[in-house]
Amino acid sequence: MGPTTMVWGGRYNSRAMSSSAENAPPALEANEISLHYKSSGRGISDVELRVERGEVFGLMGPNGSGKSTLLRVISTAIVPDSGRFRVRDMDGLNEKRRIRARLGLMVDNPTHYDDLTGRANAYFFARAYGMDEAKAEDTLADLFDYFDLAEYADDKVKTYSYGMGKKLALIEAMAHGPEVLLLDEPSLGLDYTSQLAYQSRIRDLASSGVAVLLASNQIDEVESLCDRAAFLHRGKVIAEGTPQDLISRVEGVRRVVATLRNPVEYGSMAEVGGVHRVVPEGRDLIFHCEERPGIVADVVAGIVRSGGDIVNLTVQRPNLEDVFVKLTGEALRDEV
Repeated sequence: MGPTTMVWGGRYNSRAMSSSAENAPPALEANEISLHYKSSGRGISDVELRVERGEVFGLMGPNGSGKSTLLRVISTAIVPDSGRFRVRDMDGLNEKRRIRARLGLMVDNPTHYDDLTGRANAYFFARAYGMDEAKAEDTLADLFDYFDLAEYADDKVKTYSYGMGKKLALIEAMAHGPEVLLLDEPSLGLDYTSQLAYQSRIRDLASSGVAVLLASNQIDEVESLCDRAAFLHRGKVIAEGTPQDLISRVEGVRRVVATLRNPVEYGSMAEVGGVHRVVPEGRDLIFHCEERPGIVADVVAGIVRSGGDIVNLTVQRPNLEDVFVKLTGEALRDEV
């Protein structure tokens, strides 16, 4: 048996759509989708979602919030406990075969046939989706070149790095020209140049009418790529809107980012007046603060009292992570 890989395979401008397209059904619509795992009790509850043709829609939430579960339901890999969803005009519960042909899916930790080459893996999936042999070869050659994998296309996948495996999974998800693209943390593990290439391709696909549902906690990625985004928290959608509209909910909040020479205990810093939460990221401490006179000085004093040696300090505008912290009191991303 082979691995259990599930790979089915600019920004949205509504003014560019024809009137007939505007009257067409959404590319993806989920209504009151619920699914709970008996082992953990986690899952998703009454999720409502609508993604239009040519739209990039972001899903954000910490590990365990339900992002991957929702993508698995929409990809028809698992059946929900209740609720329904549609891909274009097709029923997600009763027309799975038709839907799978329209979807491209990239999971967070893709697996491949390790003893086959990257080209053979991608070709297998392209042909499985009914692509003509010559078209599959031409399309894959272009994608391997685009994602800077052409040099390694004939190497066995077991020699690939994690980032190379992610790029191969992107190729597999895109090759057959899906109408709806489901991506779970696609940019994690990609180098900077590959991230730029991936984001450019997503914009091009959206401009051509492909709907993209992107599960990611990469703040810059969601803010720059997505037309709309939704927060999942403990299996429920707690907020939805354009990135700009969501960020507008945290007026009066600032982020103070302190880069320290060495790690320090930071628990007491959350007791500084006006500091809502402190989140470590590598050598950085990120302070989610209210905007008031003297708050930066108080943060610096708290760091010094804790023995911290500051090598860089920046004060930033609020972003989507600040929105999630304000809504839930919890960090969007796991502390490291």
